[in-house]
Amino acid sequence: MSFLRPRNLLATALLLALAAAGVVAALPFLVSTDLIRARLIQEISNWTGYSVESRQTPQITFFPAFTASLGDITIRNPWQSEGAPFMQAERIEVDLSLLSALLGKTEFTETKIVRPRFVIDEPIKSLSEIGEALSRSDGRIGDVVREARAAVEANPAKPDMSTVSSQPFGRVRLEDAMVTFKRPINGAEEQISSISGVFDWPQTSGVASFQGKAIWHGEETEIDSSATRALLLLAGGTSPLQVNISSTPLTLSFNGSANISKDQFFEGTLSLTSPSLRRTLEWSRMATIPGAPIGSFALDASVSGSATRMKLDGLTATLNDNPAKGVIEIVLDQGTPSVTGTLAFDTLDIHSVFAGFMPLPDGSTESDAVIDSGFLKQLNLDLRVSTQVATIGTINLSKVAATAQIRNGRAMFDIGEATAFDGSVAASFQLADEGDGATTGELRLNGTDVNSASIAALMGFGSRFQLGKGTMSLVLKGPISRWSSALANAKGTLSMRFGSGQIRSLDFNSLLSKAKTDRFFSLNEKTDAWLAFDRFEVKANIMDGVAALDTAQIVTKSGTLSFAGIVTLIGKSLALTGDFAAEGAAAATETAGGTAEAARPQVTANHTRFFIGGSWDNPFISPIISQ
Repeated sequence: MSFLRPRNLLATALLLALAAAGVVAALPFLVSTDLIRARLIQEISNWTGYSVESRQTPQITFFPAFTASLGDITIRNPWQSEGAPFMQAERIEVDLSLLSALLGKTEFTETKIVRPRFVIDEPIKSLSEIGEALSRSDGRIGDVVREARAAVEANPAKPDMSTVSSQPFGRVRLEDAMVTFKRPINGAEEQISSISGVFDWPQTSGVASFQGKAIWHGEETEIDSSATRALLLLAGGTSPLQVNISSTPLTLSFNGSANISKDQFFEGTLSLTSPSLRRTLEWSRMATIPGAPIGSFALDASVSGSATRMKLDGLTATLNDNPAKGVIEIVLDQGTPSVTGTLAFDTLDIHSVFAGFMPLPDGSTESDAVIDSGFLKQLNLDLRVSTQVATIGTINLSKVAATAQIRNGRAMFDIGEATAFDGSVAASFQLADEGDGATTGELRLNGTDVNSASIAALMGFGSRFQLGKGTMSLVLKGPISRWSSALANAKGTLSMRFGSGQIRSLDFNSLLSKAKTDRFFSLNEKTDAWLAFDRFEVKANIMDGVAALDTAQIVTKSGTLSFAGIVTLIGKSLALTGDFAAEGAAAATETAGGTAEAARPQVTANHTRFFIGGSWDNPFISPIISQ
């Protein structure tokens, strides 16, 4: 054929190239920028239900893709005449269909919003308001939202969405966005910055998803979320929802359903892990907790609730390597976060867990730091704990029932019942904010049928006391700013009463002999002898770190050893006088008339008095010579 000749082919190609060049050159004249500007504003308004303003002419680009860029965008709630607009953006870029534009239509395939600044009340409430605004707007999105709302109103439990039409929505990219919102708890302003990601919603009847990154409170956070029935969610219904959040302080995963209407709620399964619970709470700014850092934290539970109340049921958690099961409820609508619940542990390090909720001494250099009592007004806590085996420092406990409470400026850690020291104990520790920066601490410890050897070791007397069961009570109260100075400011009482036992490495006969003759000698001399006693009793008043003995006796078969004086609780110094009254034989007495009366026992006593000085762990004796 003649048109297939090389000369004709070249001419045809040249004509096609000239025609294409002519079309390209004519495109700016064929496509109306005013029409694109108007359609851009209209489409954005249809998406959001809000009014849209732009004072700039669109910039049209044809290569490598047909795009339009509209600068200085403001989106405002149509019934909000004052205050900051919902969004202000540096520019919005859209990918358009060239064929549709030539036919006088505007169809978006992808939208990019550059440096938008969103101002909202709070995220969930604002999503609900956007759904409300969409239902009042004109256009395709407004139509389908109204249809979906009608289906929800007809049958809230199971709306029929088969009658609701489906419209294309598209893809929206955010670049360097910022969201400013108010916390529902206390109205404090928050910011989420450097948001970059993709919101993808191909059809309004299908799945909507968002994947991206943001910076919140200085930590980069990755977000991956999707709503299976996003249109139903915006219309006030319930949709399946998945949310995954990953950051250095916290990794969280939620899989369930949610409703963002005025009766908002959610339910599903929740899983989260944190390398430090304290770091997570500080990062989220729910509360600031003093004391030693709480270590790793992991949680899995069935969760239900709303934006201000959440219940964790069937909970399994691990805190500082202490596994537990129970139920926790968190309330955020009272200005101060509130946590209540019960936890059952198999084994529990009490200090490592409860030091996370209130400052407890740990024997480290931090014990000299000022105790931060600000947490007393930042968190309400009512946590009930049980465990079969527990430790607190060097003390071993079993069958423990304990509570930790923080409320109205007061924190209390209470062990209502536990087995310890071969007996049963109850203990409580309280911190109270007295105002003007003053804090009061109170410690109570009661023991029944406890072993004197264990108590003596706890109080620093070593292992010389053996056997002996009895009762004890300790009450200390006073201003407290540092653990290192707590005893120096404390006032209270101490009482102990134990039955038969022994004091090891004590030759009592040698002590009495030396107390009459030697100038002074140490009680730490090695000996295999020991002192057996029938009763050991101490009562003391404590003030400013000094215990003044009111009653102190060791009753033996050969007599009674009594003490008087003071003991310093900080330096462990002793300043005591001792008196041993040896029991004598019974004698007969006569009446004044000389006639013998029936023999009546009369006890005579041989007293040995001495002074005890030095310290608890190295006492010495010196005699007291009577006149």
